[in-house]
Amino acid sequence: MNKPTRTLSLKRELLEIVLIFIFGALVNYGIWCEGCRDDLRILYLNVVTSGSFWVCLWKGSQYMVIYLDRIMPWFVNPLKRLIVSFLSVILYTTIVVYCLDLLIDVFFMNKSISDALERLNYASLSFAILLTLGINTFMHGRGFLLGWRQAAIDNERLKTEQVATQYNSLKNQVNPHFLFNSFNALSSLVYEDQDKAVEFIRKLSQVYRYVLDRKDEELVPLTEEMDFVRNFVYLQQIRFGDNLIVEMEGDESNAHVPPLAIQLLIENAIKHNVVSEKDPLKIQVLIAHGHCIVQNSLKEKKSKDSTGIGLDNLIARYEYLSEKPVEVTKTEVDFKVTVPLLTLDS
Repeated sequence: MNKPTRTLSLKRELLEIVLIFIFGALVNYGIWCEGCRDDLRILYLNVVTSGSFWVCLWKGSQYMVIYLDRIMPWFVNPLKRLIVSFLSVILYTTIVVYCLDLLIDVFFMNKSISDALERLNYASLSFAILLTLGINTFMHGRGFLLGWRQAAIDNERLKTEQVATQYNSLKNQVNPHFLFNSFNALSSLVYEDQDKAVEFIRKLSQVYRYVLDRKDEELVPLTEEMDFVRNFVYLQQIRFGDNLIVEMEGDESNAHVPPLAIQLLIENAIKHNVVSEKDPLKIQVLIAHGHCIVQNSLKEKKSKDSTGIGLDNLIARYEYLSEKPVEVTKTEVDFKVTVPLLTLDS
């Protein structure tokens, strides 16, 4: 958030506090303030007291709802959220009412702390709790509707991004350059090594089958994604020979990733970098500590056959699927992308 935005947000917050304070004072003046018209001191105390109560209860409820929406969304566990919200209202209201009553009695009414404590009663606390429950009902209802609306928007955005990713992946696999390179490599293998040519055809068919079978899924087992990656790497290594070095290690069990996620990172590395005998491309895939790290040596091409949106789409998909971010690190010698490994209940 830049400085002008922060300033605007602060001004809006202060304006809300002032309006709530005035509203609370007017409500108290119109309903409960006996003797306010005859005694300015009573009027002053009632304005300060009621305005402070309304600001603390209203804004406190608002901040409480915002905090709970962040750590405990309604859609994850509605019953738990309801219980926590109800208990939070009671605890917060009790603390606010008692603290404000003590401060007003001690500093404005010149009472001793013991006298102030004796004056505290359950009637004012009960009214404050009911008032705060009403405010929270409005806040939670508003937060629920906004969350539901945002979830619907995020769901549609994810569908759009998945379609774009699937389209790009299919396009990249069936575009003339890929087919030309694959058939060119295959034509050479037919004369040089027929067994390897048969294996090449089998790997090529498995690549297309995986893309078509998994294109509509949000998550796939990491073991299946890595099998797909190995097939894809095999095809590329037939094309580039020893100039393309791909190393893979780590435990692939009990984890899931978005389909084509790892393959996309390897494909990007090949697209964006020189792969030659003078400058071989080395790609390392490390699976450890709940993450998959794809790191490649950096020798960027001057011209790239890439739309540049593949990695952005992957980051956006992870933002929807998990709170764990995709980390991208670029230095003068290498490029590294770290993607979280997910579970179906995450």
